[in-house]
Amino acid sequence: MVVTLSRKSSPSGRIIQFALVVCLLLTLAVVYVKTRYEPDERLQVILPPTPLKEIPKNLSGLTWNAETGTLFAATNDPEFIYELSPGGEVLRSIKLQGFKDTEGITHIQGTLFAIVEERRGVLSIFHIPENVTEVGHDIHARLDLGMAPVKNKGFESLSYDPATRTIFTIREGKPFIRRDIVLDEMFMPIEVHSKPLPALKVKDVASIVFSSDSHFWILSEASNRIVVLDANGAQRNAFTLDIDNRYFQPEGITLGLDGKVYLVGEPNIFAIYGY
Repeated sequence: MVVTLSRKSSPSGRIIQFALVVCLLLTLAVVYVKTRYEPDERLQVILPPTPLKEIPKNLSGLTWNAETGTLFAATNDPEFIYELSPGGEVLRSIKLQGFKDTEGITHIQGTLFAIVEERRGVLSIFHIPENVTEVGHDIHARLDLGMAPVKNKGFESLSYDPATRTIFTIREGKPFIRRDIVLDEMFMPIEVHSKPLPALKVKDVASIVFSSDSHFWILSEASNRIVVLDANGAQRNAFTLDIDNRYFQPEGITLGLDGKVYLVGEPNIFAIYGY
């Protein structure tokens, strides 16, 4: 749009034309700034960060099991998995024998889960039978993701897409890289694809969850943010977490029913949000 000031315009007409030009420029500036620097949204607090007394420390990964309607959370040192009700009640604890530095966890199908051991750089697919309280290192499948270039900055996030039978994980530290691990009909890894995420504006990646609309919800503990990316890595949304890091370091995220966002983190904190 171009507004031309006519030489024959009256003084009042020129003032009006000048005002129109200023309004137009201000409107364009506001649109540009809003597009480039869209402020983060806030999630609705359903259950504020709450300690789970049954879990001593190092609460990290989290996944939703739609088949059981329960959550499964992982800790490291000691290595345990806890099954939780949607409200955060601890239903059972499962000791992990032979595992080390277990961080991310995701449900695949039935009693089959995947877990990542960050410092070893190993992804394991294994069964957690119903009602058991201890699981050995009897692995259905194992994949070496490679050691992290920086100590404790490896792959610690996991999520699964049942439609494509793909496990996703993102390196915690920069440069951010997403690994897409395709499973065959027997849930054995057959392909691994790497995708750099240079546009991801967070300090770290603690956890991810792949949503039903093919978006990645990425939790950053160091940035206190949740960033939502589409399948191509473009940002679609972002949320700032109003939390006190002295008491809650968010490490795990998953999505449940009715737009609920579940978070867990160190030392033993559980929270529920809505969006």
